[in-house]
Order: sequence, then C-alpha cells, then structure tokens
Amino acid sequence: MHLEDLGWSSSRSSTLDRSTHPDPIPARIARVDGARATALTPHGEQVIDLPSRFRRGEHTLVVGDWVALLPAPDGPARIDQLLPRTTWLGRRAAGRRVRQQLLATNVDTVFILSSMDDDFSERRLERYLTVAHDGGVTPVVLLTKAGLAAEPDAFVARARAVAPGVDVLAIDVLAEIGGEALAAHVLPGRTLALVGSSGVGKSTLVNHLAGSTPMATQHVRERDGRGQHTTTHRQLFVLPQGGIVIDTPGLRELSLWARASALEQTFADVEALARACRFGDCTHQHEPGCAVLEAVTEGTIDPQRVESYLSLHREVELTRAQMPTHQRRRAERKQGKMYREIQAQKRRRR
Repeated sequence: MHLEDLGWSSSRSSTLDRSTHPDPIPARIARVDGARATALTPHGEQVIDLPSRFRRGEHTLVVGDWVALLPAPDGPARIDQLLPRTTWLGRRAAGRRVRQQLLATNVDTVFILSSMDDDFSERRLERYLTVAHDGGVTPVVLLTKAGLAAEPDAFVARARAVAPGVDVLAIDVLAEIGGEALAAHVLPGRTLALVGSSGVGKSTLVNHLAGSTPMATQHVRERDGRGQHTTTHRQLFVLPQGGIVIDTPGLRELSLWARASALEQTFADVEALARACRFGDCTHQHEPGCAVLEAVTEGTIDPQRVESYLSLHREVELTRAQMPTHQRRRAERKQGKMYREIQAQKRRRR
C-alpha cells in the first residue's frame, strides 16, 4: 500500500518532525480501541499501544489522524508525533464537562445520510451541516432507501430547502438507484466520512463502495420500515477503486461545538435576509424593519427554519459562556489555528 492511497500528500510530509529520528514512519489511524489503535502504514497494518498523552485532552487520537511512528527493533513501533489536523468532524461531548469530542479528522467530504421515512428531520440535517462547515469538510446529503419511499422527490425538496448550495442525492444501493452519482465523490487519496442516525444505511453504503462486506448489516424492520443499528465503532477503510471511507456509529445526541461562522454557512439564506435588517444587532424576533420577520410574514422562508437558526445560535453561545475563561481562549486559539490550516489546505488544492 502506498501512502498516497491513504491520503498522504507533500504538504503533510512537510509537517514531519525529524529531530528525534531521521526516518519516522507516517501512519494513519484506522481504529481506536481503548489503549490500543490500529494504524495503516506502507508496510501494512500495525496494532500500536497508545501512550497516555494520546488518550486524553486535545491530543486524543481519533480515526483519520496521521501520526509518525518510530520503528523499534525488538517490538512494535511506537507513536512519536500527532501530525496537524487539516479538517475535522466534532461535537460537544456528553456530560457536564464542557469539551469538544472529535469524531473523525482529515476528512475531505462527509456524506450526511438520512432515510426517506418518518425519521427524516430537517432540524437534524441542519445540525450535521453545521458540524461539517465548522470543521472545513464539504457536506453531501444522501437520502437513502429511495426504493421504499412513496414520494422521494418530496424528501429531496425538503432537504434542499435546508441545505442551500449542497449536493442532495437520492440513493438506494440495494435497489441500484443513484449509485452512479456517488462516483464523483469517491476519488483516490480522498477521504469520505459517513454520518447519520442509526439504521439509515451507513454500513450498507460502505459495503457497496467496497464491493464486499467489511461491515455487518441488519434488515429493515417490517413494522416501521426503519433500519437497525449495526456500527458500534468508528473505522477507516481503504476502497479497492481508490479513496478512503470512515464509517461512524449512529449518534443519539449531536450537541454543537461550533463557531458562529459555521452557522452562517448552514443558514446562508437566513443570513442573506439578515443583512437587509434595519438594525445591525437585530435579533430577528421583534424589531421593526427586520427583513427576516418580513420574509416569514410573506411566506418566503419557513418560520421553523428561522427558529432553528436562532435556537442553534443560542446553543453555541451557551456552550461558549459555560467555558472557563482560559478554556474559552484556548479553544478560540485552537479553532483559529485549525481554520487557518483549512484555508491554506484549500489554497494548495487550487
């Protein structure tokens, strides 16, 4: 296996610190199991022990990370460095402690899966889109189980209404619907991540892309037409046709850990209206001359979308307010640095 098959590039090579060893081995984390991780290298798969510094805090290793390994003549290689992350998918971790939990890193495109049934939710899509925008990842909305939907076009219209400028594709790989549209996003050296609720078909899609069955799947329940949860861990796979895919378990909770600018991307239509408000600090709730409220009254924008926009802004602001001052400043510096790295990476790709 070549490093390029795993997503390696010359820009990543420049981040290697060779001060401790002249020839560190680049490796990509494919799976993390407690104190151990599975890493993919040019020499094959290796199971490595994780030092405590890579199991806590902002240096906790996650699937998709690039690391530098030092060879050991009398045992397994050990991790020497965690290389800079260029993009990420993350959320606010569950529990009282205010901290970010990274789900996957160094992702180019995220497939946001939502099945075309009663579980479909515009509000959930907005959350996933914000997570993608916050981490600098290109989102694509995949509406699954098109072969079972009575009115698939209606679901596509609903998704496009909350995902301006984002590709929305209706697919059903078991019924051979829409699979060819995925090819444009499955490219050598590029990393995909799959996110969505339990049972929307993530593992089925991985198997379709891989042309085999690396992930177990379960049948759709007859009583409600919904899929059943299968994936229990995050894992990275290299596809035979080129490209890398990261499958993730369904998330019961997706609390945001995001910058306000990510919400501006997700709600670009609301933001465009807001620029025409009379007051620069308009809250879009009661002020005279509010262009957003006028659009709601005229029926040109869904009031539930506006309420979601305001609600998610409050959620992000509350998370920031709950952080201790030093933690907030550190998080802002960290996110600012990562944002600059994302922009530099995009410029290099042009």
